[in-house]
Amino acid sequence: MSDYPSPKKPQRYADSSISDKAFKRGILWFLLYCSLFCSGVIFAVGADLTYIP
Repeated sequence: MSDYPSPKKPQRYADSSISDKAFKRGILWFLLYCSLFCSGVIFAVGADLTYIP
């Protein structure tokens, strides 16, 4: 059994050059951007519906 090499530690992400802090910060910015975009769409649709007779 000692002939088998020890298993390597699995990578956390596909690109291991990015740090964990930068990855989490990127997720937060993406969520902020998506929430602002969705709120803008909701506002635009609501404003458009008020002008429809």
